Formats: sequence, C-alpha cells, structure tokens
Amino acid sequence: MECTNLNNCIKSSNEEISKATEDKDSKNDKPTFVDNGCLLSYNVPEKIIIVLDRGYDENCTYFELNSNKKYSPLFMLQHALKIFLHNKSQINSEHQFSIIQLDEYSATWVHDFTNSVQDILASVRSITDVPCETEDIFDLNKVFDIINDKLELSSLSYSTVNPPSYVVHIILLYGRSYSLPKLTRTPDVEKLLDSPYCTVDVVMTHEPPDSGNNCEQIFKSLQEIDMKGSSYAFSVSRNASDLHSAMAKILSHPLQRPHKATANYNLNLIVSN
Repeated sequence: MECTNLNNCIKSSNEEISKATEDKDSKNDKPTFVDNGCLLSYNVPEKIIIVLDRGYDENCTYFELNSNKKYSPLFMLQHALKIFLHNKSQINSEHQFSIIQLDEYSATWVHDFTNSVQDILASVRSITDVPCETEDIFDLNKVFDIINDKLELSSLSYSTVNPPSYVVHIILLYGRSYSLPKLTRTPDVEKLLDSPYCTVDVVMTHEPPDSGNNCEQIFKSLQEIDMKGSSYAFSVSRNASDLHSAMAKILSHPLQRPHKATANYNLNLIVSN
C-alpha cells in the first residue's frame, strides 16, 4: 500500500511540475525557468543532507498500522527513508546523500556524502533512539554549523546563465512534541538559507496536538526556517500514510517543482471523454 501511494504521489508531483514550468525561449534548448523564482530548472545533482531526529519524548506513542502492528517513530522514519533513498537514486544516480543525527542536545555528522544507497542505509539503520527531556529547547544552529563546515558556499552563488554544480537539499526529520527548535540567523546561516540553491524541507512526526504539548508551536518554528517559500513542510503526526506521502512529495527536485503554496496533489485530474 505504501509503495502504491509513493508511486501515485511521484506521478502527481511530476504532473504539477510540468504545469508550473513554462518555456521562456522557444527558439533554443535552454532550460526553462521556474515560476516565482526565475531559477534555471537544470537537473543538476543534489547534495542531500538527511537530518534524522533520534530523540523521543516521555510517553511517546507509536505508529499503528491497519494490521494493528505498532512501530516506533524512528523505525517508521527509517522505513520511509529506505523507500526515499532508493527512489531518489533511481531518478538520478549522481545524487549524493549524507546524514546528521539529532541527539538530545547536540547534532552529529554520521555519514559523509556518498551516492551509495547501501552505505547510507547502513548508517540510517545504525541510528538508535534516545530519550529527551520535555519542555526543552533544541538549538538548530548546531545542525547548520555542521552543514556550513561540510559545504563550499561559494559554489551556491546565484546565476541566471550558468547552472550550479549541485544544489543543497536539506531534509529535516523532526520528531519531538515538546522541545522547541530554535535557530539564530547568524551571517553563515543567512548566507546558506538565502541561497536559491539551498532548500530545507521538513517532515515532523509528533503526538496528537493538544494543550499539553508544543506541536503547533514547533511546526510553526520549523516552517519559519525557510524564508524564500521554496521549501516543503509536512506535519504527519503518527499517520504512516501521511508520512510516506510527504516523503514522496519531497522526492521532487528543488529546481523543478512548484512552490508549496501552488502545488496540487489531487489525483482526480484525468477527465474522461
């Protein structure tokens, strides 16, 4: 069922991408421009940085499938990542993947960039969950400091003529319902996030929102990481179908997809004659 949903979402995403782009110069073969960003929609390789949260809250609830089987949030994220990585690599084998894990208070660079899906999956599977304090703050600068150390920001300079050698696609998988993420916009952070060739997508797993947790405030803070409007953010709670659907939607290339505000994933698009 999950693979079917994934394929449907990929098909729908591709349909929307084709609608959101138009040929600005029919007289040559130059790539088209993406609406709202005027970015050349080159299919350049992505450097994908997976930020996987291994922290879990006290009294953490599990994902429950239709089969009545229950799985931890980390296990479900690892399963969704397995599908994502295989599909992303199949789309373009030149994509590279790396992993940062979120610990209780810190972040750790787990695996350097590689295009080997098996190597990156081995690292994903090796990550185990850890308990974290409730009503706490998580400093996201620890994540972005690592990213800045691993990237050459000068290669992300904007150009309307030449494509970048790669784009940076950060996928933040946040799983806490009480710890508020905090990001201080230092000059280095601003330089990275302001680059049109850097995209931060967010998928948040969490407890059902209520007055006893901070789910709504956390998700709002995560949405505010991106100021360009090019990032996708999804709140999936403990819904396995929503989780896999969200991971399917962020399969799309950051330079070849519509802004989330204009994206439409309605599958009932075929009009019968």
